[in-house]
Amino acid sequence: MYRDIAHAVYKRGEASMNNYEVPGWTWGIVLLDILIFLPLVVMVNYSLQHVFPTLAIVEDPSPPAYEPVSLNEDNQSLAEENAPLADEAARGGSQSRLITSSLRSTYRTLKAISGWRSLFRGLACYIALSFSTLFVYSILVSAFVPALIAAPLSAIALVQLYTGWTHIVISAPSSKTFWQRLPPFKKAFQATALPVVMYFFAIELTSFVPRILASAMGMNLPNPKNPGVVPETDKNDIWKGVLVLLLSLTLHVFLVIPTQVILTRVQASLLPEEDDTIVPFDRSFQGKVEPAIVGGKGFVTVKDAWQSFSRASWVRLVKLYVKIFAAGMVLGLLWIAVLVPEMILVLSHSKKI
Repeated sequence: MYRDIAHAVYKRGEASMNNYEVPGWTWGIVLLDILIFLPLVVMVNYSLQHVFPTLAIVEDPSPPAYEPVSLNEDNQSLAEENAPLADEAARGGSQSRLITSSLRSTYRTLKAISGWRSLFRGLACYIALSFSTLFVYSILVSAFVPALIAAPLSAIALVQLYTGWTHIVISAPSSKTFWQRLPPFKKAFQATALPVVMYFFAIELTSFVPRILASAMGMNLPNPKNPGVVPETDKNDIWKGVLVLLLSLTLHVFLVIPTQVILTRVQASLLPEEDDTIVPFDRSFQGKVEPAIVGGKGFVTVKDAWQSFSRASWVRLVKLYVKIFAAGMVLGLLWIAVLVPEMILVLSHSKKI
């Protein structure tokens, strides 16, 4: 909803500039902004919001022993590059000593693997699954399938890509391409179909339910068919908007994050034995997973994935999300602090047509 309002405001601003001739160097400023902010935006929206939480969800807070595998091309081990973090994790110390206990320690661990590229691990697979999901979703929606159903169905059709992405993020670098690391569809479907439905249904609810509340309270919402039109508002829309925002955040905390934890841990349980992880990881999930070779399922169930995630891990994950939210806010404020003076500068040198 707020994204629609921002888009409408942008359209109005764009229309107001049609009567002005901007100086030629404006495009140089735009290009410079893209070069500066695009990496930061990708860092926040991909690395912080997807890679870091995934590692935090699978990290075992009390591993029996953990010695990071040698990942660097010069055969130096990650333990040598990041000895304090690795040693403290191996000793099963306090939460503050875990690799994912802070943004800084997670960043250091990733950077020690293969430099800044490691911050964007799995990006090619993520782009592929994003476009694939959009393609399947658009087909279902065009066939008049409701969005609440179309989103989970799209993800179910692509469980291999979603599971493969998780494996790439949590494991050591491999010479294989991402499509060579995809698990068999049947196994991925058996293990993750239910948690995938739960997760994507929760995501749709966090968008659907706040819109219902906003409509019930009589808020003037942007019309998707007329994105350039900003709806009329009144003073009551302020407290109504706050209620809608609080409801959205509540649903995200109590629905999206828990289902994400379940899905990620189930996906991680399918990680091949030959793949080493970059954070301490209990493949047995406290003894609840039996290998398929001895007659077990070979993956963790939804119930066990939930129960094996300790209270301390929940606290660590919530703290991580708060820090990620703060980082996003800082980036947004920085963007505004740069953009507003630039707009004033450009307008002051523009000519009215």
